[in-house]
Amino acid sequence: MKTKLAIAILFGCVSLAAQPAFETASIHTNNEADRPGRPIAHVTSDSLIMRNNALLYLIIWAYDVPFVQVDGPPWLREVWFDVQAKAAHPATETEMRLMLRKLLEDRFGLKLHAESRVMPAYALTLTKDGPKFQEEAAPGDFNLDRANAMTLIAHHARVADLAQGISGEIGRPVVDETGLQGRYEIRLNLAPYIARAGEPGGNPGQLDVMSILFTGLQEQLGLKLESKKLSVDILVIDHVEKTPTEN
Repeated sequence: MKTKLAIAILFGCVSLAAQPAFETASIHTNNEADRPGRPIAHVTSDSLIMRNNALLYLIIWAYDVPFVQVDGPPWLREVWFDVQAKAAHPATETEMRLMLRKLLEDRFGLKLHAESRVMPAYALTLTKDGPKFQEEAAPGDFNLDRANAMTLIAHHARVADLAQGISGEIGRPVVDETGLQGRYEIRLNLAPYIARAGEPGGNPGQLDVMSILFTGLQEQLGLKLESKKLSVDILVIDHVEKTPTEN
């Protein structure tokens, strides 16, 4: 039986054959020695702008997977690009991801396959009092704000987006098993737990980051992480070029 990711890749290939790619697209090497902030992915109804992105991030955005579920060469983190692309017609975020896959295939020669591997992972589930966040009433695109290193505010976010973010922080796959399908306003502030560690009896020099994250998820969002061995879909990079073909 094909994994969900393998089905997604197959569906993407079929869709790309039937729908046009970006009408225009430019890719430029980002050689900045100091790249402030996190990667930017801005999607409008007919355009995709990605700045300050390692090639690895372009791939994980296109295939909607966290980096810990990509098996590829280490240098994917070391080459950085800015992408500006425009569609010929209004497109959904899902369609934008499919068109970016096509762009990566055409410009970087990307070839990959999916396989399922059993490995240590976390299942993201609801506590008995969860969820403690609201579904967005109005439509909108996913947007992530970081007021500071300890505060995350996600607008129009899927729980799968949160799972991917957690996965990146703890370096282990996080599988969304909440069953929640909507888009939500999600706010997580870990600063109070950091401050608590500095109180008498605490040890700010040896913060238990995992414990802080687990506590914040439960108390503020009504979510919990359960350590398990799970079958996880992995993207395996078979071939990709460091330098894209010219614009």
